[in-house]
Amino acid sequence: MLNVSVGKFIWTFVVGYFFCSMLNWGIAEFLLNDWAAPYFEGFVRSGEGASAGINIVKMSVGFMIPLFVSAWWFSTIRVPISWVLRAIYVGSMVSLAAFFGTYTFISGWGNVNWWPLMVTAVCDMGSIVPGTLLIAWLQTRGAQKGA
Repeated sequence: MLNVSVGKFIWTFVVGYFFCSMLNWGIAEFLLNDWAAPYFEGFVRSGEGASAGINIVKMSVGFMIPLFVSAWWFSTIRVPISWVLRAIYVGSMVSLAAFFGTYTFISGWGNVNWWPLMVTAVCDMGSIVPGTLLIAWLQTRGAQKGA
């Protein structure tokens, strides 16, 4: 059961998703892509013309899922009492499972170097945790201490 109204959950998630998505894009565009692409040896897509649009949709929805799980989990638990610690805990646990787990699997299943995938997982976690913190702040701002 949610600890906030459905309407508040939806709008805080949407705001958090746009923030988180733009943060993730910025990290990828300005820090990660140029460094990581050579290590992935053709694993990363580039300029695919007409099919590039559907890949953006797939990436966007795929990134939305861990943030939604984080937002839902945050909105359904009450401990730790501090919303900051709760958001960091939830965002970290979801990121560990979603990114580190998935990317380790991809490395084992495919022919992709493990350590650049782990750097990518850290970068993705560096988007989910702040996104979860923003959602948490939006959901709890103005709340009384101890409530």
